[in-house]
Amino acid sequence: MSHLTLTIIFTVMLFPAVLAVLIPIFPAITYMFIVALIYGIFDAFQHLQAGEIGILGIIFVLSHLVYYSAGVLGAKYAGAEKQSIINGFIGLIVGSILFPPLGGLPTLFLVIFVSEIFLNKSRAAALKAAAGSFAGAVGGVLLNLALAITFFTLFIIFTFF
Repeated sequence: MSHLTLTIIFTVMLFPAVLAVLIPIFPAITYMFIVALIYGIFDAFQHLQAGEIGILGIIFVLSHLVYYSAGVLGAKYAGAEKQSIINGFIGLIVGSILFPPLGGLPTLFLVIFVSEIFLNKSRAAALKAAAGSFAGAVGGVLLNLALAITFFTLFIIFTFF
């Protein structure tokens, strides 16, 4: 199979993941990284070399850090207590597993809100902390979209040029 054909096939395989990153539970960047690795194997790492895989790997790691920390950081900056942040992080993971694809976001919000109420905060303070977590999570999704676009663009640059 020619280099051009192989690259076009794998580029087409990557494109849907750029949009799928908007669904928080879908492992879009993980999928993209695996596709890039498979491309490298098929191409014997002639056009996508180890250093370039490393750069794509950094984007992969950053994406996961953003996914799991953005909502929690939003809650922290909105005044949530440490225990509420920990509870919210657990709620994010559980909600993502139990209610895919978007279950992590409302679960994060609800867990932080309830946790803040139990920590004797006013409803207004609890709502502010929960809203901060939601805003952070949405910001994280948008940042992950930028990372996915960067990954996709770099893949094209690395493999075509």
